[in-house]
Amino acid sequence: MPIQDWWNQDSLVWHFAMFDSGPAVGEDHGVEAPEAWVRALKAVARDMRCLRYGRDVQLDGVVWELAVNSGYAVTIGWQGADGVGGFGLCHGLSMDATFGEASVWAADTVQWELAGYEFVHWPSRGHHVLVPRLREAVPVWVDPHNDGTVAAIGELCEHSGEWGLPATDR
Repeated sequence: MPIQDWWNQDSLVWHFAMFDSGPAVGEDHGVEAPEAWVRALKAVARDMRCLRYGRDVQLDGVVWELAVNSGYAVTIGWQGADGVGGFGLCHGLSMDATFGEASVWAADTVQWELAGYEFVHWPSRGHHVLVPRLREAVPVWVDPHNDGTVAAIGELCEHSGEWGLPATDR
């Protein structure tokens, strides 16, 4: 389901595969997507490969959708595939946001979206969910029970064993 900006039809929209193995998607307006946002969405996607607890949601065919309206506000979402619905959300974050700001907001947004799929907890080992935070300008996953940093956003799978699970567990 494509993101529709009914209030402002002057949005630029980019589509790209959530995972490298996903469908090849192009753009048709010749304008580069904001680099910090693309890096943020790719970091979140890397982390989505591990520590998902609950229903097995297959995200391999999902396509990211990134839009910037004429007020420079960013909308992120995805086009669904194979039982995963699409969504789009804008909270007024600027296209000029830093990689850290974009990563934390994208991780939080995806976390809430996944929670709607029969209570998929991500990232979690089944007891509680990590929370995305910005610490010293670095986007990280934090264990809310001890306020400890578990991993940088984008590196969760490499550090999930340190949090109690092998990196290949979901």
